[in-house]
Amino acid sequence: MLKHIFSDNRKDFNYAKKSERFFLSKPVNLGKIFCLIAIILIVFGMTECRSAYQPSDCFSFVRDPASGPVVSSGSAGWPMFPTDPAVIKDEQGYHLFYTSLFCKANGIYYYSWDAGDISSCDIMDVVAAVGYAFSSDGGYTWEFRGSPVILGGIEPWCKDIETPHVAVLGDTLYLFYSALGEYQGQPFSQRYEIGAATLDLNGESIRQRLLVDLAEFTIRPEPLLPYNVSSSSFDNNTQEPSVVVRNGIFEVFYVGIGFSLPDQPIDASGQSITSVGMAKALFDSNLQLVGKSPGYILSNANITEVKYFDGHYHLFSTTLEDGEFHENERINYFQSDDGETWLSYGILLSPGAAFDNWGVMAPTVVVEENDIVMFYTGWSIANHPCFPEPLTPDTRFGRPSDNDTKCIYGSIGRAVAERLPPVE
Repeated sequence: MLKHIFSDNRKDFNYAKKSERFFLSKPVNLGKIFCLIAIILIVFGMTECRSAYQPSDCFSFVRDPASGPVVSSGSAGWPMFPTDPAVIKDEQGYHLFYTSLFCKANGIYYYSWDAGDISSCDIMDVVAAVGYAFSSDGGYTWEFRGSPVILGGIEPWCKDIETPHVAVLGDTLYLFYSALGEYQGQPFSQRYEIGAATLDLNGESIRQRLLVDLAEFTIRPEPLLPYNVSSSSFDNNTQEPSVVVRNGIFEVFYVGIGFSLPDQPIDASGQSITSVGMAKALFDSNLQLVGKSPGYILSNANITEVKYFDGHYHLFSTTLEDGEFHENERINYFQSDDGETWLSYGILLSPGAAFDNWGVMAPTVVVEENDIVMFYTGWSIANHPCFPEPLTPDTRFGRPSDNDTKCIYGSIGRAVAERLPPVE
């Protein structure tokens, strides 16, 4: 999650960490789990994958392009700090929804920051919100909308809006998101709940409504999946939704977090995270709850996207790591026949390119006829402070490392894997 704390008397910026990453015990070794599954399959003669893909080596993603991201950050013409992409496709092209900071420019919030013209965008007046961009060439190049498609602040529980996921049902575009706000009239730091918003397409395309008409989503007045603060539970936070629409039902997969102090903010004395995992809730076409898992359907899943194709559920997830701000996070893959019970098939993508050498996370995929196209957040690190004094025109907006000696930059990468025919 993005949550940025700005000091009024400093020119540099201090960022709060992602809540789910900094109180965890040692993560489960998914590699060992995968090896155990493989041994069991061999012992029982089940050598064939249950779905369209063989484990690990047949579902291989390659960065495309290999030399850089498709969305950079922190300089003029690029989003300020993009993360958590969600991409869907229609007949016109690809639609990108992403989390970023937006700074106040001429009375409205704007997506980009130019160090050479800092007066045009008030860096001390920023919000976390959802941006939009369109691509007609498969996600290599993007046309950005300047203003957010949805902005928090109307409801006290919904001050900042992050980690979008979108779905279309009928003539309506639905946006699901994580919201950060207040609890009992006080700021509730790093404590999230899931909201929903809608946009009537009015017979027009997504691109027309968002990029030309500059339409905005209408926020549902109440949280869709509120956090549970009454007792220690798997969903003291609800966040990072991913939605599959089947038979007119919204299957909302989301990350739940358990806390030792469920009704306290993340920075409360004695607070710690006790569990992280993926849960599931079902909603009808009117966004009324019709069912919910009593706990995690997959433990230690984080920043996920679930897709349903080729007769199976496919889960793309982010590993839990112990390092600083997403350090060495990777993207792994699970699969399910019923959307409840999952098998792990290993790591799909690890840090490695110059633009994602710090960590990779938050996958989102577009299923093409012959390929699977994955977009993801890539983090890189530079061996210098983020914000020199005075600022120079080529300064790039980034996140200072914990000791302020290095700078972490965000971007969105693109990778492709072959879509193989189902195993007979």
